[in-house]
Amino acid sequence: MIAARRRAPDRAFRPDIEGLRAIAVLAVVVYHAGLGLPGGYVGVDVFLVISGFLITKQLARMVSTKGLRSLPTFYAHRVRRLLPAAVLVVVVTTIAFRFWGPPLKVRDVAMDALFTAFSGLNYRLAAVGTDYQHMGAAASPLQHFWSLAVEEQFYVVWPLVVAAVLLLGRRAGRPLLVGVVVLVIAFSSWQSAVLTQVSAPWAYFSMHTRAWELGVGALLALTAPTLARLNRRLAGLLAVAGLAAVVAGALLYSDATPFPGTAAWLPVGGAAAVIAAGCGPRVLAERLLAEPLMQCLGRISYSWYLWHWPMLVITPYAVGRTLSGWERGAVVWLSLVAALASYVWVEQPVRLVSWPTWGWIGSGGLLSAAVVACSLIVVALGPATVGTGAAAQLGSVAAGATGPAPGSVGASGVPAAAPSAAQLIAQTVAAAVDIRAVPSNLTPRPEAAADSLPATSTNGCHAAFTATTQGACVYGDPAATRTAVLFGDSHAEQWQPALDLLGQQLHWRIVSWTKSACPAGRLTVFNSALNRDYTECDTWRAATVQRIGALRPTLVIMSQSENVAASSVRPEAFSSAAVQTIDALRAVGVQRIAYVQDIPTPGNDLPGCVATHLDDARACGYDRSAAYLYPERHAAMAPALAAAKVTVLDPAPWFCTDTRCPAIVGNVLVYRNSSHMTVPFSRWLAPALAPALTTTGA
Repeated sequence: MIAARRRAPDRAFRPDIEGLRAIAVLAVVVYHAGLGLPGGYVGVDVFLVISGFLITKQLARMVSTKGLRSLPTFYAHRVRRLLPAAVLVVVVTTIAFRFWGPPLKVRDVAMDALFTAFSGLNYRLAAVGTDYQHMGAAASPLQHFWSLAVEEQFYVVWPLVVAAVLLLGRRAGRPLLVGVVVLVIAFSSWQSAVLTQVSAPWAYFSMHTRAWELGVGALLALTAPTLARLNRRLAGLLAVAGLAAVVAGALLYSDATPFPGTAAWLPVGGAAAVIAAGCGPRVLAERLLAEPLMQCLGRISYSWYLWHWPMLVITPYAVGRTLSGWERGAVVWLSLVAALASYVWVEQPVRLVSWPTWGWIGSGGLLSAAVVACSLIVVALGPATVGTGAAAQLGSVAAGATGPAPGSVGASGVPAAAPSAAQLIAQTVAAAVDIRAVPSNLTPRPEAAADSLPATSTNGCHAAFTATTQGACVYGDPAATRTAVLFGDSHAEQWQPALDLLGQQLHWRIVSWTKSACPAGRLTVFNSALNRDYTECDTWRAATVQRIGALRPTLVIMSQSENVAASSVRPEAFSSAAVQTIDALRAVGVQRIAYVQDIPTPGNDLPGCVATHLDDARACGYDRSAAYLYPERHAAMAPALAAAKVTVLDPAPWFCTDTRCPAIVGNVLVYRNSSHMTVPFSRWLAPALAPALTTTGA
């Protein structure tokens, strides 16, 4: 395996690595543009291996010759190499989003910029990714900076580790450092595999689950002298196999692949094989990687990575529509032009600036401060425009306002008395379809809609993804003798404010047991945040049915989203799953069951739309024909529930007329996001739920 011959000279420049960079950035850009390569995100893993190799190689050489004095020089090099272009992109993106992005998202992007300035965006994204209330939110134009945050965190810690081991270990320093790297790889890859099964966002974005990829590159750098003696033919085969592995990951993986976990070993191993093969003389695969076009793309890969994603995210907002495939391709080409300009006019000139070491380190702080200042200014100025006319003053919207008559939201939070609550609600909804100017006392305010959450979302009574139980969760009138249990997912939970109000007025004890993205029907679903089958949902559902039986409630109110189950689940299978749970509830002694069918949903950000169209709210209404993502599934529920002999409430007339569904009813904003209603609207609909408590049905 190892040829007994003189070691090949160490090459200062590796054209094969530059070409590998080109492959990595091409994979990422094509993937982000939706132009193929469903697993193109593996390009980031290739970048991490390359960084680990080059940085460790540089550090080992610098520390061996200059000792601790080399560390400030290293950090100055990192500042000069990375920060100027990155700061330019962050500032331009933040300002551009302020003018073209959705008004209600400007503050979030500014916050992303702040986290980027302190190399912490990866952990912000991990936290948001595990928060169900933010699931489905539009992607941030700065989201791709997560990988740079991981690298920068590595650059802070790793030089200190290398210096400590090499200097304290003296002659045994390098072998000792190899041992440290092996331990890092073992621990980090184990954490990656474990956490990917528990919380995919934290596994994907965290430093400690990505450190092993950088560690693989570091191990290659420390063992390069040995790798340089590989037989040329073997090295050639290794390079070809490595390229094939990277390409296979880009082609065969997808967003449904549990990642990084053990799956990341394919692209990481492929990148490592290419780098290892190139530690000696040139091999055949290097001819491809060293082609001028590949070298050019590799040289500007950093700038292209920085520019492509913000342009892909912001352009649809700027033109006011979703981009077609060829238009996304055009944006990719424009981002390549921006990358070339950034490389020529920013990256290269900065590299020629001859500043002292501490001057560069100080400039890094100034550049970060510039990002912070830009973010704070954007937040202070607020959105560039939120509409026109008298109603365009968001500051006039009173959080605690009551509404206009008729159909006003009275002090109790429910419609004023009427011959029929359902009739009054339908009349008010019909009138709301023609609302133009948004009322100045709209509640909640559009920018506060995302926080209009049931109390159960903030106190643990709405079980998170990995939770399988919750507390007593009693609302309404705790001293009442009659008990109703609210059971289901977040589309059931959104009725909690209404039931809490009814419980107080009609003297019912309301127990709320719901779980994020967990349908009440007996279905095993795939959870995109966990990136695996949602086993905790099955466990929670079975346990909660038993808890309900032990509670002996007067009534169970069951509801669920019709969109959580995969599109492959047929309508009859979905309705059958609901009936199976109903049968299970009856088997544990529940006598009365009411089923609230799923609400109509707009499928887009209604609060953001209202904030943008304060002078004409009609633009934010939607057709009732589009109110259900799976209309056949929705239609199948009614006959199945009728056959199961449960009380059925259909909320569609409470949200829509026969043709249209308004975004505002009276002075109440209907939705807090693309699929859940606000707390005030839930309370406003309380009388419509009263029959579930007062009817003596099955």
